[in-house]
Amino acid sequence: MSQKKRNRAEFYDRMLNIIGGFGEPGNIDLYNRPVIRNEDGSISTVASMTIDDDDGYRVLPTVFEDGIVEPEEAINRAYKSKKHLGRFPNLKLADLYAQVLHKQQEHLYSGY
Repeated sequence: MSQKKRNRAEFYDRMLNIIGGFGEPGNIDLYNRPVIRNEDGSISTVASMTIDDDDGYRVLPTVFEDGIVEPEEAINRAYKSKKHLGRFPNLKLADLYAQVLHKQQEHLYSGY
């Protein structure tokens, strides 16, 4: 990995830590995600959705080993497994975290 690419990945890691500090960290290993190859040649690792639950706004993955699932299935899997990418007090922080997470994963897996 080039130094520029490493610096960018570290920047996104720091941003995730800062934003995550305003909420509850997720309990999913971000460095060991399933890699789903899309028809257009791109990959998906953490395509996510945000839901409003009793404890704030939770960011959930829609990417699993068996593919990208519909929102209802992602919610069912999250409640069953108690796994999430992060929980935040408001929608703005949850969405910001999801956007930065997408960029971080893009840089992390860009060798694919």
